[in-house]
Amino acid sequence: MKYYLAPLEGITDHIYRRTYHKLFEPMDKYFIPFLTPNENGKLSKRQRQDVLPENNEGMYAVPQILTNKTEEFLSAEAYLGSLGYEEINLNLGCPSRCVVSKGRGAGFLADPDGLRRFLDEIFEKSNIRISIKSRIGVRDVEEFGALLDLYNRYPLEELILHPRTGKEFYKGSPHREVYRYAMKESRHPLCYNGDLFTKEQYEDWEKKFP
Repeated sequence: MKYYLAPLEGITDHIYRRTYHKLFEPMDKYFIPFLTPNENGKLSKRQRQDVLPENNEGMYAVPQILTNKTEEFLSAEAYLGSLGYEEINLNLGCPSRCVVSKGRGAGFLADPDGLRRFLDEIFEKSNIRISIKSRIGVRDVEEFGALLDLYNRYPLEELILHPRTGKEFYKGSPHREVYRYAMKESRHPLCYNGDLFTKEQYEDWEKKFP
């Protein structure tokens, strides 16, 4: 079993990650809260500080990128590769209205043709392993079948799945049956995300989804 530190904007910055890594049981991966490259693929000063190798020393850190433009993604990827990163994560899961309204995060799932073109180009040109964090659709769980078919076309490092739609935000319960479908049909290593708040919930989940 592997355990990851999920990214939480404004909370799990490099100070939090270093402190956690030093004082507690180390995580297998630490995901850096999403980076938002500008039109030239550049990161803000704060984001550059967060990805500096000396601020993530001794841990396997994975930067997460939030964009729907290939040139922004590839430019940010080139910069991160120059710092020594071997894996980056594409955020297709954030349900925040200000993100979704710009067609980013979970909002990008509403444009399957655009998403396919985006993935075609970044996987053709990328030199770094790419994982994806995703919701199961924008409004309806029925969207997930076609979405998983799309993901299965690419050599993902892994698929991190939060089994809610973007519209559901964090309300209701995760759709366990959709995650079970993903376990059966995904070509890639699968990671679960969402609503495991206690040891008992984790043990129950592990029993039902070994």
